[in-house]
Amino acid sequence: MSIIDNTCDFELSLVDLQAIDELEKQLTQRDSPLLEIPCCSENCDDTEVIFHSRGNRKRRYVIESGDEEENPEQQVSTRLETDLWYEPAGKQRRIIPFTECPGLKPYSLRNTMAKSKPEDFYCLLVPDSVFHDIAMETNRFAAQTITKLSSKNQLKRESRLLSWTDTNQDEIKRFFGLILYMGLVRLPKLADYWSTDPLICQSFPRSVMSRNRFEILLRMVHFSNNDNQRYGDRLFKIRELVNTLNLNFETYYYPHENLCIDESLVPFRGRIIFRQYIKLKRHKYGIKVFKLCTNPGYTNRIQIYAGKRGETETTTPTNVVMSLMEGYLQKGHTLYTDNWYTSTDLGRKLLDKETHLVGTLRKNRKYLPKDVINGKIKKGEFRAKENEDGITCMKWKDKRDVYLLSTKHSIGFTRTYKRDKEMIKPKIVVDYNKAKSSVDLSDQMIAYSTPLRKTVKWYRKLAVELLLNTALLNSYIIYKETTKSKIGIVEYRKKLCKYLTGSGKENSNPDMPLTRNRRQKHELKKKEGPVKKTRKYCSRCYKVNVQTIDRNYARKKTKQVNTYCPQCPNEPHFCLSCFNEEHKTM
Repeated sequence: MSIIDNTCDFELSLVDLQAIDELEKQLTQRDSPLLEIPCCSENCDDTEVIFHSRGNRKRRYVIESGDEEENPEQQVSTRLETDLWYEPAGKQRRIIPFTECPGLKPYSLRNTMAKSKPEDFYCLLVPDSVFHDIAMETNRFAAQTITKLSSKNQLKRESRLLSWTDTNQDEIKRFFGLILYMGLVRLPKLADYWSTDPLICQSFPRSVMSRNRFEILLRMVHFSNNDNQRYGDRLFKIRELVNTLNLNFETYYYPHENLCIDESLVPFRGRIIFRQYIKLKRHKYGIKVFKLCTNPGYTNRIQIYAGKRGETETTTPTNVVMSLMEGYLQKGHTLYTDNWYTSTDLGRKLLDKETHLVGTLRKNRKYLPKDVINGKIKKGEFRAKENEDGITCMKWKDKRDVYLLSTKHSIGFTRTYKRDKEMIKPKIVVDYNKAKSSVDLSDQMIAYSTPLRKTVKWYRKLAVELLLNTALLNSYIIYKETTKSKIGIVEYRKKLCKYLTGSGKENSNPDMPLTRNRRQKHELKKKEGPVKKTRKYCSRCYKVNVQTIDRNYARKKTKQVNTYCPQCPNEPHFCLSCFNEEHKTM
């Protein structure tokens, strides 16, 4: 009796099948999961056959030695499936030691910048070339917008765009300085910063820029050329800025041994295809940003999530980690991640790159020891297993079950104190809590006096987050480590605000507040041109008539004049008597 396999060029006899059954019994024991035997049939050639058994399934996989080998991904999958877990023996794989010097780099800058000011450190990460590029793209976008509206006859006669003048690097710095000021001094609306209401009146913003100019810059500010948009690139409006900042973050600071990867959410509720919802975040809707951080909260690299269609190569957890860690592998770092990233596959990949992985774990991950995951334990107890690579999988009971994975630790415990109460915790948990706080600390420091406001344009909000939160916090950390100063983050924001808003001005002294020159002489002048085209309502008479009667009466009875005051904001028109009344106290 023989059974012919149509997929192979050889036959299996009943004796062969009995031998296979004996092999399957051996494979279920703690021996090698792969066993190679030659075919013992007389009718079979000298072909060597390998039988694979997967767990306790009654399936046979027959592969000839002459067939092509599996690709690397299939080999990794097969290796994980056949992985064996043993009792912890503390045989973790050793990697190369961490020998880098963390902090400001190059090392020579640590002495030369020991007494530098906050603006010097900020300019390392956000140089003037960034503001120059923003000014150029803003001018280009304004010209494109005016041309587009004019061609469609949608540009109204009273539109502010008709009075548009090109901006420059210094004005863009003052513009962002005002946005930074608005985070320090919170008012309900942007227009309130230029209000003359004694209750909320602010003299500082009007000394930097007029309200009309600020609003039109806010409308036109741009960070890339729309003509260079690539198909399928959802982040092209902000990509150049992100790449520049990432390069500077890595160039001028080297992280400590412990690194952490986590995601932050830039709050945004507008219409955008890659808007995310994360239930556990304070702001549940927004743009997800992956961060590579190190203590005390420095962000070394960021990566913006643009959806699966836009970034197919980096959307899986393992690919996100390997992409962010590029340039920091093979140097002896230890990476800490949460349960969205951690897996045995990622642990092996990082070990091959001389990098340790420590993190929390989801119990539904593949290839984990079932007796550890499914076992029931009481509070304070634990279960753990190690595989042949020294990867430890642990389940520890605190208030709830905690699943952990580490390529660096075994089952060691340590004493900790919380509110003068002694506690015994696994060493994995203690190290994880200490290193994982870098991203949380970064988000906490950014939240102090943040300038973020509600907006419709997603790229504008993301740019403010990067320039005035992430880059500012990074420069603050370098400033404190280099100068040994104990300045607070809010005071640091004030100093940078004075520097940015004073850019390009003759009296731009960061240590002195900018004040408006109130002794300037006001003169009543005539508008040049035909009287019919230059006449406007006397602003003071118009206000009085509106307040006493109504707006329709004011339009009919208020006199129109062609005299105005060029020194007053917005150059209002006045008749002679109203001009004298308005300027009595000046």
